[in-house]
Amino acid sequence: MNFRNLLSLSILTLCFVSSSFPHFAEPEAAGFKLEREPLVRIGLLRNSSSALISTKDSALAVSIGGGNTRALSTNSLRVSSRSYRPPTYEYYRFEIKNIESNELAKEMAAQVGGKTGKKPAVFSSSGSTETWRIEFAEEMESRSEAEAFVAQMTETGIENVEIIPIKYTSPSDESIELSRQITANPKLLVRSLLLPNESNSVSRPGYVRKISSSKPIRRKNANIPINRSIREVTVSGRGTGASFSTLRPVTIGSVNSRGIIRLNGKRYRGKMEVFVNSKGRITVVNVVPMEQYLLGVVPAELSLPQLEAQKAQAVAARTYSVANRNGYGLEGFDMLPTVWSQVYKGVRIETRMGSRAVRETRGVVATYQGKPINAMYTSTCGGRTENSGNIYEFDEPYLRGVNCSLEGKLHFAPFLIKSEREPALIRNEANYEMVRLASKLAVNNYLMITKRFDDDYFEDPPAQTELKSWMNQLAIRFGKPFPVVDEDSSKPLKLARILHRLIYTPNAEENADTLMSEADVDYQLSFLDADEVPKQDRLMLAELIRDGWFSIYSDLTIKPNKKYSRGKILRLIDHFYSKKKWSLSFNSGTANPTEDGKLMIKMGRREKEITVNPNVFLFRQFGDAFYQVKETAVVGGEKVRYKTNALGEAVYLEVDPIAKTTVAERMSPFTTWRKNLSASAVRARLGRYVKGLGALIDVRVKNKGFSRRATELEIITTNGTHYLKGGKIRSALRLREQLFVMNKRYGSNGRVVRYNFVGRGWGHGIGMCQYGAYGFAKMGLKYEQIVRHYYSNIELTKAY
Repeated sequence: MNFRNLLSLSILTLCFVSSSFPHFAEPEAAGFKLEREPLVRIGLLRNSSSALISTKDSALAVSIGGGNTRALSTNSLRVSSRSYRPPTYEYYRFEIKNIESNELAKEMAAQVGGKTGKKPAVFSSSGSTETWRIEFAEEMESRSEAEAFVAQMTETGIENVEIIPIKYTSPSDESIELSRQITANPKLLVRSLLLPNESNSVSRPGYVRKISSSKPIRRKNANIPINRSIREVTVSGRGTGASFSTLRPVTIGSVNSRGIIRLNGKRYRGKMEVFVNSKGRITVVNVVPMEQYLLGVVPAELSLPQLEAQKAQAVAARTYSVANRNGYGLEGFDMLPTVWSQVYKGVRIETRMGSRAVRETRGVVATYQGKPINAMYTSTCGGRTENSGNIYEFDEPYLRGVNCSLEGKLHFAPFLIKSEREPALIRNEANYEMVRLASKLAVNNYLMITKRFDDDYFEDPPAQTELKSWMNQLAIRFGKPFPVVDEDSSKPLKLARILHRLIYTPNAEENADTLMSEADVDYQLSFLDADEVPKQDRLMLAELIRDGWFSIYSDLTIKPNKKYSRGKILRLIDHFYSKKKWSLSFNSGTANPTEDGKLMIKMGRREKEITVNPNVFLFRQFGDAFYQVKETAVVGGEKVRYKTNALGEAVYLEVDPIAKTTVAERMSPFTTWRKNLSASAVRARLGRYVKGLGALIDVRVKNKGFSRRATELEIITTNGTHYLKGGKIRSALRLREQLFVMNKRYGSNGRVVRYNFVGRGWGHGIGMCQYGAYGFAKMGLKYEQIVRHYYSNIELTKAY
């Protein structure tokens, strides 16, 4: 949506003060008020040679120049324009010809004058034989009147009176008024007749004062010049009265006042008004009540499936419409159906949610100091909106730059997943990797007897029940019987014996004894305290170490009588999984935004909802490592790994944060974009907006606004330094937004040869961010909160 300044319409100078629009009432204590729901005029066609207007109802109804509406016997009309053709008329004069002499002619003229009271004229007739004729002073407007007059003359003895028809063209009173209108209002682009009403203001098309129906004296207009460019609307259809032409606007609707009308096959509510424009072609305007208009705007502007976002869009679109009425007044309408006003697609775009949003916000507008605001909005603001004065020539106090997010942690509160489990308290960095491993094992049936992981837990030996659980899980993996575990089983040699029995076949040690010499054993057991390993354990331990199944301490000892710590044994288990290429049972996927503390996993076009166990092991990645946390935000797009229990609850969850933006508009496909341009392309684009550029040397961002948007460019050329400000930057460079950084590649001559623009957002960046509104709605904000967030210090008022 782009801003257009409201046109200040003066009497008989610009255009339409629509009688169908209510005048703004003075703001009451309760706020801004309108007398009734306004009509909106949308210029659907501005330069068309013809158009087809139809309905699926039984018939159409027409009104010419705001006159009475009459039903037609057709449901389809073709409208176009053609050059105005002044009508041809006849009037009738009377003569008596071939009178032999002048004296006789004068005598007869006196006789006629005595009968009629008007003295006729006597003329000599040209020809080989001189004769005379009498021309009567009487003139008749109709043939029947003329014939009656001749009969009357005959009865009185005046014979041989001939009727002489005289043809002439005479412009209509309407064509003369239209010519005067064009001359008096050269800037007015409407070329259909708009007569002054009683208040001497210019009426809209479709509301004209009726010209007197008394019989005109047509010949009085015959010599009045008219504008030769005037054209009339032509209407053609089947049935009586369905084909006609007029210099006035024509309003066409369904006989059913709530019926749908079609323009070239596209469905709209309300009526269609047709008039001629300054190019001699037709303009077609959809005249529709505000709330019906919004039904075709809201889903066209914001179709994202959140009711509160669409309500915010309804309020913004309604406010913009009220504030910008007569925005295209010189052309005869208020709004365009495009981004130059608001996108409007009529009935075909209407949705159930959009209609509900309009219905539930009926009449609500945003006001500042008692007046409706210019409620601009943008697709994707890039994380921050901008002060209007930095982009446009107006600087509204309610169009201030704001962040597209809530304050601090409040922004992430709706997306939090929480755990009642206390995060690990680790001071020894060597132990921290164990926290994640122990948590993964814990949810895969490895018993961990602790409420909170800390250094002591990992540095102490495991309880007998813990170690038994761990060895049993390994036995299941190896397909072996559960081993016998006692209080000393965490000592290195007893642990090695248990593991050897799980890994190798029952006669493996006998085979090793056959295949390994004493020297081989000594070679494998060449750590410092190897002599403390009893003889009966040496072969078994040497085989485990040789095959990479067992490890010693970092000080090159095994300490046979000291129990291994939990951390030491857990690392061994992790090594087993890695060596055997086993994997712990986990699911993975991409998360959608958290809803009510539940994990939402994207499943194609669907999503899977997973309840999170209150005691979940919760991890979030920071840098290259995962850390246990008490809560983390899942805003959508994160890669997650999770484990569920028998109830389907997530008991383990690790979150890999996204690299892209986390602001409310993050769902937009335009959050980040790139554009590469050669220096010549940049020069050509800037040259359309800045005159007198020489060869381009460099382009720099001279000033930035609140949102870090470029608000002034410094253009360095061989012909001096030039500047470009505001929204013209985006227009000139033809970028999606002017929130960007420039990366440049320089040539050997020191000039930039290529520009790489990396930017965020799409649109002008002023007012409400549409994708941001959607994001806020998903976070649980109501439409009032959304509107007040983007428009500073405004009030929401029910205007009608």
